[in-house]
Amino acid sequence: MELKFYRCEKCGKMLITAGELALDGWKEVIAGTTEAAREKHIPEVKTEGNTVTVCVGSVLHPMTAEHLIEWVAVETEKGYAVRYFSATDKPEATFVLADGDKVKAVYAYCNLHGLWKA
Repeated sequence: MELKFYRCEKCGKMLITAGELALDGWKEVIAGTTEAAREKHIPEVKTEGNTVTVCVGSVLHPMTAEHLIEWVAVETEKGYAVRYFSATDKPEATFVLADGDKVKAVYAYCNLHGLWKA
């Protein structure tokens, strides 16, 4: 399974799938294709046992109504999990993996600067 991310060109909603999507008006979003400060957008990942902690940016990403990390997704060998944020949250999340599961990739989505991958 490889996660794919799509954005609706009409409403701006995001969709995460485990494969290709062929719907009118949905465009694939590719991580790391926007010019922006990498140190504020690339997720920092720390794994201890089954606990995965994600912090967006080596320099913490700002969180305002106008500019924020909307969500973080952790892709594992067995699936994926997503945490959503509001402007009042810190861009940090903790995930618990199933026994024997491993992280494949971690993604963060900034409302102004797009998708980023660690």
